[in-house]
Amino acid sequence: MKKPLIYLFLLSFCFSSCKKIISVDTDNAPPQLVIEGKITDKLIDQQIKITKTVNYSDVNVFPKVSNATVKVTDSRGNNYVFAETSPGIYTNRMRGIAGVTYTLSVLAEGNNYSASSKMPNNVPLDSIGVINNSFFGNVRKTAAAYLVDPINETNFYHFNLYVNDILSQRFYVSNDRLTNGNQLRIQLFFKANNDNDSDELNTDDKIKVEMECIDSNIFDYWYALNEQSGRGPNQGTTPANPTSNISNNALGYFSAHTFQVLNVTVK
Repeated sequence: MKKPLIYLFLLSFCFSSCKKIISVDTDNAPPQLVIEGKITDKLIDQQIKITKTVNYSDVNVFPKVSNATVKVTDSRGNNYVFAETSPGIYTNRMRGIAGVTYTLSVLAEGNNYSASSKMPNNVPLDSIGVINNSFFGNVRKTAAAYLVDPINETNFYHFNLYVNDILSQRFYVSNDRLTNGNQLRIQLFFKANNDNDSDELNTDDKIKVEMECIDSNIFDYWYALNEQSGRGPNQGTTPANPTSNISNNALGYFSAHTFQVLNVTVK
């Protein structure tokens, strides 16, 4: 009987020794600078927004960063100084040009940050519409963008979808790796702001689609956000900050892109 008793004792010891309290460290990280910059091919007040991250337990109200020095230069030798028009918002009225590389320089709180983006050629957004999809006998209306992808270049696209002036919470990106030179119909499934709002499109809803032709770095940024939103092919991806094209460990992005917008009403 001694031997079985010894085995029983060892077994119980193993189970008790496997118990371990795991403490998840949710210590707050130091704030990081966040830069969101866009240069489009429209003559408008181009905008660079600078904020800082907040602690894990704080309300999502991001501090604005004022008194920064913000400049943009282009590959043709032009310089643009961006003035702070409201806290953390820096603007300059200008128009970007396809094929030109734009470089952002920011001096904020004693640190320098930079990023570059080349504006691609514009690909016309031919039209937008609403199509019917059948899911297990139920019909769901879906917004769609129609365009013809050029055959002689590599293209990357980013879309924003608004329904009744509400921006969809999904991230929409596409490239032509498998569709180069084809006629494209890109479906844009709407995602409401919260669970109380409907994701369905209904008759008389107002649809607005914005299309941006972006460079490869910005495609990677939006694609990473799409993956982390749980809507990409690799659902379950561990959340992490998407790769930024801004130096010095800043978060965000700087994008030079073309811009188009079309509207339609759901029938």
